Formats: sequence, C-alpha cells, structure tokens
Amino acid sequence: MKFYSFFVLLLLTSFLSAQLSPQTAIAAMGRGINLGNTLEPPLEGAWNNGPADESYFTAYVDAGFTNVRIPVRWDEHTQDFAPYAIDAAWMDRVEQVVDWGLSRGLYITLNGHHEDWLKTSYTAANRARYDEIWRQIVRRFKDKSDKLLYEIINEPNGLTVQQVDDLNARILGIIRAQEPTRLVIFGGNMYANAEQLVQAAVPDDDYLIGYYHSYDPWPFAGEATGTWGTASDYQQMANRFQLAKNWSVTNNIPVYISEFNARVSADYNSRMRWLAEYAGLADRHGFATSAWDDGGMFKILDRSTATWPAEKDVLIHYYQDSPHRIFSTASEGENQPLAALVEWENRLTGNDSIVLEKAVGSIGAFNEIVRLAPTATSYLDEEVSEGGTYTYRMHTLAADGRLVHGYPTRLRLNPATGGTQASFTGTPIPIPGTLEVEDYDLGGEGIAYHDNDVANQGGGYRLEEGVDIGGGPEGGYVLGYVGNGEWLEFTVNVTQSGTYSLTAGVASADAASRFDLTFPGGARTSFSTPLTGDWNAYQEINAEGTIDLTAGIQIVRLTISGDRAFNLDQVKFKLESTAAEAAAIRAGFTLAPNPASQQLTVTLPAPLANGGRLELFSALGQQVAAYAVQGTTTTLDVSTLPAGSYLLRLRGAGKNLVRKVVIH
Repeated sequence: MKFYSFFVLLLLTSFLSAQLSPQTAIAAMGRGINLGNTLEPPLEGAWNNGPADESYFTAYVDAGFTNVRIPVRWDEHTQDFAPYAIDAAWMDRVEQVVDWGLSRGLYITLNGHHEDWLKTSYTAANRARYDEIWRQIVRRFKDKSDKLLYEIINEPNGLTVQQVDDLNARILGIIRAQEPTRLVIFGGNMYANAEQLVQAAVPDDDYLIGYYHSYDPWPFAGEATGTWGTASDYQQMANRFQLAKNWSVTNNIPVYISEFNARVSADYNSRMRWLAEYAGLADRHGFATSAWDDGGMFKILDRSTATWPAEKDVLIHYYQDSPHRIFSTASEGENQPLAALVEWENRLTGNDSIVLEKAVGSIGAFNEIVRLAPTATSYLDEEVSEGGTYTYRMHTLAADGRLVHGYPTRLRLNPATGGTQASFTGTPIPIPGTLEVEDYDLGGEGIAYHDNDVANQGGGYRLEEGVDIGGGPEGGYVLGYVGNGEWLEFTVNVTQSGTYSLTAGVASADAASRFDLTFPGGARTSFSTPLTGDWNAYQEINAEGTIDLTAGIQIVRLTISGDRAFNLDQVKFKLESTAAEAAAIRAGFTLAPNPASQQLTVTLPAPLANGGRLELFSALGQQVAAYAVQGTTTTLDVSTLPAGSYLLRLRGAGKNLVRKVVIH
C-alpha cells in the first residue's frame, strides 16, 4: 500500500512538473492578435465582421503571430435561470474556433467579453450565473492543450476593486476544482489598464498571468486626434511599462498586454511610431502581446482578402534594437531637384545590408529601391514627383538571424505654392445633377481638399491622395473615415439660376453627425446625417433648407462639421424654381402669418391658382401634410403640427415652387 501511494505521488509530481509554466508560456506566446468584433456581438457576425473563418488562423500563422485572443460573449447564449445552460450549438461553435487555433500550434486565450449584465449588476443571482458559465466552459475545454489559456473577464468597468478581487478569486476557484494547472489570466477593474492591474489582489496560485490593456493616451490612440512622438510621449509609455514590470518582478507573475492599438484614422507617422514603441518595449520587458484587431476602426488584417498592412511587420519584426527615430522630409534647394530625404538612427551592430523599400501612394505595395551599408543612416530619393505621397520602410538581418524592421514613415510632397485647381473629370460638374464625392477637384492637399491624415483609409480610389475614398453601393465609391474640419472642393457649372433642393446618400454605424455645402457669395446649406445602423445601409436624406444659386462656373466646398463618422455617397441638386419663378413667388406666392401657430393663409397669383396641390415637408424631408389648391387663397390648418421649420411646395400647373414655413 505504501509503495502504491509513493508510485501515485511520483506520477502526480512528474505530471505537475511537466505542466506549462506561466513564464514559459509568455515567452512562447510572444506576439499575437485579437479576433475582435466576431464572437462577442449578441449574434456572431452581427457587427462589422462576418462569422469567424478558419482561413483567418492560417493567415495569422503565415504572418508570424504566435498567439490569438478570442473574445467571446456568453450572456446572449446562456439561460437567465438555473441551471444557466449555455446553448449547445454556441458551445460547439466556440470550441470549433478555438480548435482552429490550437491545431495550428497557436496559443489561444478564451475569455468572457462584454458581459455587461454582470459588470453593471453584481448581484448574487448574476454571480451565480457567471459561476455556472465558467463551470461549463471548463468542463468543455479541460482536456485541451496547455496552449489554451482562460481569461477571467475582459475590462470589468463598473465593478469596484473589491468586487473584481472577489470575482477573480471565485472564478479561479471554479477553474481549479477541475483544472489545477491550467494557466489563468487575471486583471484589475475599470478598463483593465496597468494602473488597475497593480491594485488588484494577487491570488495565491502558481499558474497565473497578469493582463492589462492600453490605448494610451486615449485622445490619440482611441479618438485619432493629435499626434504622438514627443519625448514626453515616449517617457509616459515607458513609465507604464516599468510600472507593470515592477509588479511582475515583485509578484513573480508574467505580464500579457492582451489589447493595444491606435485607430487606423490616426496620424499615420504617429501611429507607426506608437505601434513600434509598444512592440519594442514589450520585447525589452519580456511581455507577451495581442494587438486589438476589430476589422474596423482598429483594423489590421483585411479578412476579405487575407492581406496585411505595413503595421503587421511592425508588430511582428520590430525589436528594442530596431532602427528608430525614422523621419522623411522634402529636400529641395537652389539648383537641386525635388527629393525625399529618409533618415534614421541605427541600434544594431553586425547586421546585414539595410534594405530600403518605397510604396507610392497611401496604400501602394512596397518595393525595394536600394540596399545600403549596415551603418547607413540616411538616403536621398530623387525618384519622386510634386504632389505625390511616398511611404518608406527598412529591414535588415541581425547577426543572430532575426528579420528586423524599422517602422514606416510617410511623406506627402505637396504641390508648390500657387498650384492650380481644376475639375477632376476635365469638365465642371453640371447642376442640376449629381455630385459624386470621389470626383473632387485636382490640386492636392490644402488646395482642392484637406484631410486630417495623409492616408487614403478607404483605399478604393485616387490612391495617391489623402482623401479617404472606399467602395460604395453598386460598385461605386464613397467618402469615409471623415473627421471634423476636413473638406473637399468641386468645380461645378450651375446651368440655371434658381432655388435648389439637395439630397444626399449617407450611411453610418456610429452616430449622428453633420456636413455643410458652401458656394461663393455665402450661399450655404447643411445636412444632419442619421445613424443608419450599418456602414453599408445607405439612406437618402434632405438638406435642412433650399439654396439659391446663381448660374455660372464656380467652386463648392463640402465641409465635415460633425464629430462622428459616416459614409457619404453623393449629393444631388434639383432645381425647384428658376430665378424668374422665384421672383414671381416673392411677388405673388405669399404666406401669412409666417411664423404661424393655428392657420396659414397661402395666396397665389392667378396663373398658379388653377389646380395643383400644396405639400408640406419637415426639415428632414418627410411629407407631413398635403392640401388641394383652392383658388388664389387657400387656408391651411397647422395647429396640430410640432413647432419647427418646414418647406411648403406647390406642385401642378407646370410649376414646382417652394417656400419656407415656420410653425411655433
């Protein structure tokens, strides 16, 4: 009996010693990516991405990523009452996606994501429900490879420090009841930043990993405002890493940065510096990482084409000894041609030649342009042209065999002062007619348009310019990734003076916003863009008022005046009344009183009083009432209408006339 007990103890000791340690796992996890906005919507594929596909994991491996975090929302697939059973089909689906990663040798992190029901109401009943969710997860996945890690909860914003400590301890206990050595990832409260991780209670357990998220500073990384790269910016990032490193050493627990990224619409050069410094500091401190990829604002992999942007090589191949302080500037002096000067600082010794690559346009492919000595720190590229956009990057082989990348730097060579502006198609856009947003004028940044960054984030059209044009309905193009203060100009030909109504095709999955149209002489109208529910759900909306235009060739400016994103397809101009008819309206088509509250009397000149009808439209372009014309004087009851601005349109008798009405 004693021999049997000793033999069992020996086997158990050997088994435990063979388990993956947290330190070994973090070293092997290295650099990873999130399968974001996929399994965490209420229904898979309900947000900006379709359902998960096995091909994504092949793309991850081919790119060089070694871990994938799979955010999963369980709430919408779990009973609200005991025994809180998870839908069997959902559990099967999650397991299928996890197995796609494990079968390729990837480390996989599985968590509870967007479980807001628990974060906003930490009641006994909700705690019991989340407990049962984790018991079922562990029962299903307990026999999987050690490369599967459990993350207790994502960003528990709404819970106090004490509540998160309780949650961590309780779920860890549930996991340990079935899996004594499975690696478990825990973090702090709020948005799980490094500052919250170091405040969290540390459970007494040998198989723990601490995690934190970072989109700091939020105005730059989270909202794409401003730039990044000052000495203070670098120091603040270094301080946060050092804070987490000190905690790691004190507690002997390795660190995993399971979310970090900056919005793709952020200033390009700043974003590349930001991503590179994260990769370099993680390499220096021995942290594993998983970049946040949601397929949208923080997009990395193009899932539809399985292609990667330049930042992928920064995330995979940028190290603490990579070339840095990389800049590109225009170089043009007296009797010297226009050129692009690329400069950098080397941190490697014993490396191979430095390969410099260039991409023409904001999303063009990189091609090698020169091989330089390992000690080179600059290159002057004379193969450029005025008005062009060029992106440069470099890589080399380190003495230890690593492929080491610098981060890209982008330069836009603006046209010289006094550059000419002209119609893109060669002919002014006729009005009445349709203004297609992709046909903005030639002339470049600051002349024909202004965009807040140099990248064509849409990547669909006019790739060498910074306006964000992407694919739209029926194979056309749309303006997207808009930012407050951006503008486009169009050369148009107003063929007939008169009063015009305007409509626009817009789509947004963000929120309501605005844009304006301004003509010479101050003629202006505005659009309020609605939330349509999806970036591809286009809706035709009306301008907030008509606009009086004078015939002739002129330039109209379209300005983004709201803070939220939307896609804009086109703007249509419709002639409502000619200048002569407008004069007749002013002389004989009168409204009284205006503003009105109870009744509105419409007076028409005799030529307009024979037949037809009066139609009343809200400021949003919705028809709210219609009235038959009753001779030269027609009285309308407006007492039941909400206060606001309206358009009264006369149709019939070969006329189409509009007057503004105010009801109060």
